Amino acid sequence: MICENCKHEIGPEDLKCPNCGAANPFAVQHQENMQQFAGEYAATEKEVSGFAKAVEGLGKKAAVLVVLLVGTIVMLVISSLNYADPDEDEAARRDAVKNAAAYADEADGFLERGEYMEYVSFLYAHELMNFPPEEFRRFQCVHYVAKEYYECIELLEEMILRSDDPDYHDGLDTDIRNFCMYLDGFYEVYEAQKSAEKSEEYLAYILDMEAELKAAMRTYFAMDEGALQEFLDMSQAKKAVKIREVLRHE
Repeated sequence: MICENCKHEIGPEDLKCPNCGAANPFAVQHQENMQQFAGEYAATEKEVSGFAKAVEGLGKKAAVLVVLLVGTIVMLVISSLNYADPDEDEAARRDAVKNAAAYADEADGFLERGEYMEYVSFLYAHELMNFPPEEFRRFQCVHYVAKEYYECIELLEEMILRSDDPDYHDGLDTDIRNFCMYLDGFYEVYEAQKSAEKSEEYLAYILDMEAELKAAMRTYFAMDEGALQEFLDMSQAKKAVKIREVLRHE
């Protein structure tokens, strides 16, 4: 698991991070659970033992079985708590809310520098894409477009870098289909958010992402502006055929 304070790896039973010394809430809670269950078990054992002394024969044997059964249940509960994984996504969301203002400033920095891939990676890393705090409301229109842009660029680079790899033959077909799907998705949210965005600053980022995506396709697919526009007007199936022709030199 990861330390919430310094992000170094720590063991689930380490009470403190060996790197920064911060308390590990998961291990502390586990220790408290152990103490609680130990106390409950001792009290139950004492109660049942007292009852067992007051009875004889089968009653006494039944009381002993009850103690054993209670002990087994308690140990199973402790074991499940001991090996339960902490919710790392929830921890990241708490961190996002706590540091929302600082993270929003960092996000603005990525956009100002035109680092759109890094912007999306940053949002995913801090659980800010799907669960943005109030400070990220101003990025809403950019979020939708940037997410589709990110998928398109990632797939485009993967296809170009590995198109001649014989081990990538089947993977190329899958990535071509996915690229065409995300490309259409990009233009759907691009058109919607472009008309909805009222901030000239954030509208400029959306327009810049579209320009960069077009430039990448012109370069990698060897298309001029006219050929690219014709390509964009095609159905997903026809786009896929065209990309196969380009990348497989058919």
